[in-house]
Amino acid sequence: MVELCRVDDRMLHGQVAVTWVNQVAPDAILIANDEAATNEMSKLAFKMAKPAGVKLAIKTVKDAAVLLNDPRTKKTRIFLIVRTVQDALELAKATGNQITTVNIGGVKKKEGSRQVAANVHMDDADIDALRELNSLVDKVEIQMVPSESKTDVKKII
Repeated sequence: MVELCRVDDRMLHGQVAVTWVNQVAPDAILIANDEAATNEMSKLAFKMAKPAGVKLAIKTVKDAAVLLNDPRTKKTRIFLIVRTVQDALELAKATGNQITTVNIGGVKKKEGSRQVAANVHMDDADIDALRELNSLVDKVEIQMVPSESKTDVKKII
């Protein structure tokens, strides 16, 4: 069961490993990103950042969808972390209604993007994917850390 899906271009780092894991209280963290799943250095860094007592899986987006659709994971509290809105959208489409809440965290500036919130930059393709994602899940919110107030994504799309 996906407790929370977080979009964060750094994926698993100190802020996520400490504050968000404490907030979500997952049994497992699932990092879904094609590049991370095939990069041994990234996998090692994520394994080192993983909090004790929490399982970690690093999968391609396609393999993450297979894992989330496996009936054996239904009783596992999963904190799903993706790098892009497009990854979140692909998983929301592939897993039915398993993803209900999406948290947008840090999304760095890239060519053609604009700042839509503090520490969140998106281009037109990201905004289009965000609109579609918002139509598939219950809530999409922007929030860097749990102690900050949430911003409903509808305010920026």
